[in-house]
Amino acid sequence: MFYQNVIEPYIRLTEQNPDQTVAKIDGQVYSYSQLAQRIAPIMNELDAMSITRAGIVMKPDLTACAALLACLFSGVTAVPLSPELTEEKRQRIVSELELPQVLTVERMHYYFRMTFEDALCRIDNGLYNIEDKQIMCVQCRFDEAGELACRSVYAHEFPKQKKFSLTAVFQQLIPDFPEICSIL
Repeated sequence: MFYQNVIEPYIRLTEQNPDQTVAKIDGQVYSYSQLAQRIAPIMNELDAMSITRAGIVMKPDLTACAALLACLFSGVTAVPLSPELTEEKRQRIVSELELPQVLTVERMHYYFRMTFEDALCRIDNGLYNIEDKQIMCVQCRFDEAGELACRSVYAHEFPKQKKFSLTAVFQQLIPDFPEICSIL
């Protein structure tokens, strides 16, 4: 279901409209092809790391959005993290969720050396076997008492859209980051 409702529509939209605007960030306009070119190298790194989940510092940057999608397309559970978290709180999440990696925009900028066609081929590998019960993302929040609460988002929670939009996908994954959802 996740492949049919998110991955396949994203691939088709990107193939058919590579120059269509996907995001506006700090006055910069980005296309679907530019997003795909950022996703694929991160997927390669995730494969090389052989991890099942990763933290992502969600700065309002196309690279952070690409990392979130790279996790989804790689079957790696994403754990979006606020850039406002103190180091202590970030480490608490890393420890409690046993995150082997925390991806930052700064770290990922050197991954981007691939072409648009290579990127889409990497995303559309044809080998998807994402079960409805697979955890796609873990959302972490601290309550007023400082207690950590985590919510799993499963593949089956992503409905088929009449007109595919990454905004809806991101709103499902990172509702606590409306500034990032609004750039898509």
